[in-house]
Amino acid sequence: MELDGAGSRKGKPHHIPNPGQGAGLMNVAWNTMDLGILNRNLLLLLYCSLPQICTQLCRTPCFCSWIPPRCPPGVPIIVDGCGCCRICARQVGESCDRLYLCDESKELLCDYPTSTGRGTCNYNYDGGCEYDGKEYEDGEVFQPNCKFQCKCLDGGVTCTPLCSENVLLASPECPSPRRVQVPGRCCPEWICDEEQQSPVSNSLGKETSIVLQGGSRVKPLACTDWSTQWSACSVSCGLGVSLRVSNRNLLCRLETQVRLCIVRPCRNSPDMSSTEPPALPPSILSTG
Repeated sequence: MELDGAGSRKGKPHHIPNPGQGAGLMNVAWNTMDLGILNRNLLLLLYCSLPQICTQLCRTPCFCSWIPPRCPPGVPIIVDGCGCCRICARQVGESCDRLYLCDESKELLCDYPTSTGRGTCNYNYDGGCEYDGKEYEDGEVFQPNCKFQCKCLDGGVTCTPLCSENVLLASPECPSPRRVQVPGRCCPEWICDEEQQSPVSNSLGKETSIVLQGGSRVKPLACTDWSTQWSACSVSCGLGVSLRVSNRNLLCRLETQVRLCIVRPCRNSPDMSSTEPPALPPSILSTG
């Protein structure tokens, strides 16, 4: 410490704050405090926007009915969005919000189309499909096996058969046709057992031959017999006709075969010998 000429102490000058400057520092402090409060309010608002937490939606303490909810069959009882009371899970098409939740066991989500805070329970899918444990994209065409071709569309699967759905009708030569799975082939085929064939069809045998143009003789083709059952008689009484499709011919080609049939005599026609047979449709040949 030093003394000046007057004997006074000489030291560092004292700093006297400016009143205006102090007010500025105070304003900065208040502004900083306001910004902190604003940030805290924003965080609180964001925190309250989460489900099961917002105090405006969830009451504390919980006020729940002592009677358990009675839900329709198949609708589970879950805890509401506040984690407070038991409610029935909302199903497809029902309204939902942060409190009334959708059935998650059925993969339902609350779809909010607007900002009203209420939505509708819908399935949570992206248009894809699941078939036989495999996932397929929307619009994808796939073949799960050799018998069907399927397509995934809007979460659903539609399939079309690849095998023919023809029907083999019973006939005297094949009274009990059956469809079997032939080894090495995908689609099942109709067959007639050998012991069910008539002696007439068996007598046609392998020794029969046909004469083609030019006089050459050829033996019938070796093929698997294929025949439908005979159709019902064309009339309920009197003489009628019955049809079937078969490849039992020398060319082993499918053709429409016709036979006469009678269910019972008609009351107004006691003499069946005078009844003229109906006109028979011509046989229609098609390549087998």
